[in-house]
Amino acid sequence: MNEFYVGYLPKAPTGISRRVRTVVIALMVIGVAGAITFASVQRTFAPVMFEYGKQRSFEGIIERKPFPTLLVKRPASADSGSSHYLLVAEGKHGADDEVSEFEGKSVRLKGTLIYRGNQTMIELVKGSISAAGSAEARPAAAKTVGMFELSGEIVDGKCYLGVMNPGSGKVHRDCAARCLSGGVPILFATSDFRGEPAVLQLTDSSQKPLPKTFLDHVGQPVRLTGTVVENGDTLIFEIEPSSITQLR
Repeated sequence: MNEFYVGYLPKAPTGISRRVRTVVIALMVIGVAGAITFASVQRTFAPVMFEYGKQRSFEGIIERKPFPTLLVKRPASADSGSSHYLLVAEGKHGADDEVSEFEGKSVRLKGTLIYRGNQTMIELVKGSISAAGSAEARPAAAKTVGMFELSGEIVDGKCYLGVMNPGSGKVHRDCAARCLSGGVPILFATSDFRGEPAVLQLTDSSQKPLPKTFLDHVGQPVRLTGTVVENGDTLIFEIEPSSITQLR
């Protein structure tokens, strides 16, 4: 005679209990295995940082080209060189208006750090820039590295370096376009510069911002051809906008 379970009984028959237990255990094993498999194929987030709400003080020399930058002397314990900290304003805006009257001058300013690897940016506190004493940081002599054809992605510096994570790819394309339209530094992220990942500042052949037509290629795989210039700890990729090739 087949087993039959009545809901108000305190215990199910042995055969039914065994089958239900087997099914539940099997579903749990499948669920755990599926979760592990799903997690293993996900991209890990890049180690980036935006020190939101934490303001620091900085001192250095303002450079405006190709993008607003604070040239900061490195600690004596490191070396005698200087570091380039890109500057942006709050929100989706560049810092060109903030720094225009201080170009080439030694200044003090306040801001929030944004960083990714060896790339550093400061989100300026509005109106915090003031003239300082004589500068200790000294610009490095720029040198041409050579011609390169590189594949990668055009990204907005602020989100990519740490404000958003991930700050790249198709899901971030609209945000990146708005940031770049507002004057945020244009960066190019590639995995094959001399066989290593690299982030380069992207300009035209005169180290001026690219025309807005480049926005059609943001957040997508592209190939660029141009000249790489090394300026201290910064790499600048000078291209002709017509050299941007969309990859599929």
